[in-house]
Amino acid sequence: MATQRISRNRTRPPAGNGPRRRADEAAARRPGRPAGGSGDRTREQVLAAAVDTFSRLGLAGSSMRDIARKARIRVSSLYHYFPSKEALYREIQDRWQAEVRELVLGVLAQGLDLRETTRAMVGGLFDYFVANQSIARLSYRLNLDGESLFDGAQDNRWLGLAEGFLKPATLRGLVKEVDPVPFMVTIDGLVHWHVVHGSLYRSLLGRGLEDPETIHRAREHVIQVALRTLGLD
Repeated sequence: MATQRISRNRTRPPAGNGPRRRADEAAARRPGRPAGGSGDRTREQVLAAAVDTFSRLGLAGSSMRDIARKARIRVSSLYHYFPSKEALYREIQDRWQAEVRELVLGVLAQGLDLRETTRAMVGGLFDYFVANQSIARLSYRLNLDGESLFDGAQDNRWLGLAEGFLKPATLRGLVKEVDPVPFMVTIDGLVHWHVVHGSLYRSLLGRGLEDPETIHRAREHVIQVALRTLGLD
């Protein structure tokens, strides 16, 4: 009898490790999003694939299938992370804005004089896009297609930031009076043009933006344009 009881105890599944517990654990996870670092890595992989795909095909010309193919995952898996290409686009947009806003506000918080603030801000934007050339290509492509990486409200916030920087300095006679809209578009256009045309530098100089000296040369040119425009050179 004792032997029989021991045998029955050995064949009984350990408490808490049965199908019901596994089902409860699965239900506790967010549907379609793998738990742990692997799911986070896949999400970043999807975002990188979306930036590349949007920059080549445009928002209207891209599909979730295109993005899944670039990310090397199944389309069904892609939908576990993002419900639509528009949601992917918004995620890229929000992340880009947060990073650039942090960069700009960080410069303003340093309390530098106007010349050094302008230099640090324009140089920082240039450095950001050199380090994130896929984002620069995406923004450039969307503007060519008549779209924008930001919506109207976000564009207006950036304009408000530019006006808040320029207007007090203009009233005090510290900078030339400039229209903030063309100024903002000019600097944005110059940064993007130089970053996305590394091949033109390569054709003219024999080296592109993979070369530190070429990067420095382009960066300083864009900074000097901003400084001269404001009378800070």
